[in-house]
Amino acid sequence: MVRVEMLAVGKELLIGRTLNSNALWIGRRLARMGSMIKEITTVDDDLDEIGAAVLAIVRRSPDFLVAVGGLGPTPDDMTLKGIAGALGLKLVRDGEALRLIRGHYRDRGMEGVALTPPRMKMATIPAGSTPLPNDAGTAPGVRLVAGRTVVFCLPGVPVEMRGIFRRSVEPEIRAKVGKIFRRSLTMRLEGVPESALAPYLAEEMKRHPGAYIKSHPRGTREGVSRIMLDIVVAGPDRGRADAEGEAILSEMKKAVAAIGGTVGAARSSA
Repeated sequence: MVRVEMLAVGKELLIGRTLNSNALWIGRRLARMGSMIKEITTVDDDLDEIGAAVLAIVRRSPDFLVAVGGLGPTPDDMTLKGIAGALGLKLVRDGEALRLIRGHYRDRGMEGVALTPPRMKMATIPAGSTPLPNDAGTAPGVRLVAGRTVVFCLPGVPVEMRGIFRRSVEPEIRAKVGKIFRRSLTMRLEGVPESALAPYLAEEMKRHPGAYIKSHPRGTREGVSRIMLDIVVAGPDRGRADAEGEAILSEMKKAVAAIGGTVGAARSSA
């Protein structure tokens, strides 16, 4: 599987001021491609912490690192400086990044706006990197390569991050992953304690090591335990993915019946 890691930068994520919805969105997006975030590192707006995190991630040599947050004009936006320092790169004022920033203001009827030092900061990127268009905001994204890892740096504002991800990040990851077919099923179980279900889940995981099989307890209602069970199978062949998903579904229905529980209607999606 293509390995993707995420670096989330921002004190607001650590103090509970902001929920990391970007990680949730990227995780779901990658899952639909047939990949996933293997690890998420969250750090403060601090040069040393950013640099140390980047070095640790690059040593693990993931295929992709998606760094989110800290690309704006304010003093605490220091992701690019931290990454450049960690990788021994100079920060340079990039002509293409400057063109993208000017275009952002021009398209919004602000062509004469002064490019103050904070605005110019957003055009200052690690040497050898490539600026990525940001249709929803001012600060361009950035792509660079560190060893065997492709590093994407994206703004933390969700609408900006999603736009750049769809346009510039997703196509490259999809190309690396290749064509993957995904079958996802969700079962609603009632009257089945999770502890009783556990041995059957372990057996299914052994039988289908490439599948994602996960129980999610939903508490009890009127004394009846409730569990949502996720089954996800992915592979290069649609027929085999569908067949394996249906096999797991059938086997789990038998297991639930043996325990004395019931299964509600199963939801299925590609």
